[in-house]
Amino acid sequence: MTERWKEFIEKGVAAAGGPVPFALSQWTFLLPVYAAIRAAAPAGGRILDVGTGAGVFAALVAHHGFDVVGVDEDPDIVAYACEMAAYLRSPVHIEQADAFDLSRYHDRFDLVFSLGVVEHFDRPDTVRLLVEQARCAPRVLVSVPTSFTRHAGPITDERIYSRVELARIVRDSGLRVTKSFAYGDVPGRTGLGLSRLLPKVGYRALQHFCGYSMGICALGVRPANTD
Repeated sequence: MTERWKEFIEKGVAAAGGPVPFALSQWTFLLPVYAAIRAAAPAGGRILDVGTGAGVFAALVAHHGFDVVGVDEDPDIVAYACEMAAYLRSPVHIEQADAFDLSRYHDRFDLVFSLGVVEHFDRPDTVRLLVEQARCAPRVLVSVPTSFTRHAGPITDERIYSRVELARIVRDSGLRVTKSFAYGDVPGRTGLGLSRLLPKVGYRALQHFCGYSMGICALGVRPANTD
């Protein structure tokens, strides 16, 4: 499994044309996620990225003044993420850790996020992962792909959830959902046609309410936290 993910990550970077084009495409695609992070975390706050993969998004977030730690279980992936962080001259810290045991990170962060991680597990384990993340920070932001990611590559072991279902999972983890949204334009003629035909507000409503997007995201807050 880990060898497959390392190969997947390396192929993704290579297909983009290298670390810089890959970083630019990641930033463009995940800009709505960054906006949610920036709105939820204090300026210069501590952020934990669980399942950091190539570490590129964490590296870019760190360039925006946040104190970011990215963790992954596989040592080879961690080494690769460290290389990417060094290439991008980012102050991000990359470390090895098990997503099911983040005990050394408990209560050390302002926000924790995971992108494309929890959907690779059955629902009870997904809830466990989010419970563990909530022990690290009062705010948990989770992003998962939609079924439309088939336009970018085959769906393998991912569990596909709607925006409503993802919010329910976050609530089952003991968190109060304060924000959920869809993001990422679906590639292809249909998506391009709709984006041109509909007014911007209508197209965003289609993404938000119908899930016509590449990803969905939810922000959960510990009930004791009132912001």
